[in-house]
Amino acid sequence: MNDGGAARRALLWPFGCAYGALMALRNAAFTGGLLRVRRLPVPVVSVGNLTLGGTGKTPAVLWLAALARAHGRRPGVLARGYGRARGALLNDEGVLLQRRLPWLLQQQHPDRFTGGQRLLQQGADFVLLDDGFQHRRLHRDVDLLCVDAAQPFGRGGVLPAGELREFASGLRRASLLLLTRADALAATALALRIAQLRLKAGNSALPVFPCRHAPADLLREPDGTSLPLAELRGRRVVLLAAVARPAAFLQTVRALGADVRAEHRYRDHHRFTAAELARAAAAAVAQDAWLLCTEKDAARLVGDDVVRYVLRIDLAFLEAVPPPAMVGIC
Repeated sequence: MNDGGAARRALLWPFGCAYGALMALRNAAFTGGLLRVRRLPVPVVSVGNLTLGGTGKTPAVLWLAALARAHGRRPGVLARGYGRARGALLNDEGVLLQRRLPWLLQQQHPDRFTGGQRLLQQGADFVLLDDGFQHRRLHRDVDLLCVDAAQPFGRGGVLPAGELREFASGLRRASLLLLTRADALAATALALRIAQLRLKAGNSALPVFPCRHAPADLLREPDGTSLPLAELRGRRVVLLAAVARPAAFLQTVRALGADVRAEHRYRDHHRFTAAELARAAAAAVAQDAWLLCTEKDAARLVGDDVVRYVLRIDLAFLEAVPPPAMVGIC
């Protein structure tokens, strides 16, 4: 059988090599001081990845923001604001963060240094640079890289042929790795994966923290009632998702014991219309099911008359991690 996806990747492979080479030259220019790097007078921790979405940056940002606050910091999140609606202050990820952590300071600006200065004016003394691994113009004290344990380098090579934003050798810039969805691997496979990543990074002592995306609870909207995860066991559900990896959402929901009757999938960061939400809600009613979505999708839904349920996810470590050792600068 002809694999259309493989044929497309093969066709685009030369363009991926060219893009990867350009990114490598750009990184070398920053590392060598040919391109200017600007500093903020507070600690900056970048949370990023090598691939396109789906590695769990948002749960990591939530965890780090709470950690910084617990250590007496006043954290702020600095992001570009990709997918933000015209006139809005925050995109879907920013809305998610604000709903979870109402005290969190945020700025979304294409120029991260300008956005960072605004965060300082708001009183931030600790900056989390969201999706900042490839944004080299702003100095960071720690480069935290989120890597999917099962697919650390995505599929198909470098953009546009595959999912990598740069060559995998970019791992060499990482200060530490969060190995997300590590619970999908057996102990032996996990140890091998960690060894492979350290070898690729050229650092046998690179700190690697295996973690998982742990379902926390359910939120019923629009009334905001919190429900335990046990409510999903045996429950019929219809899924509504516009995230990078909807299959992972499906797998999580099934693992919680839900009976998935249908899925409504859209591209990542899709801005839902009232009609799309109503259509998904009608499908749920027809199946005598709950309409269930991710927390990121909930930030983009419109229609206060439609009852839906939101699955909230937290970051959980497979091993005990002393928080100060995690970033070292909180």
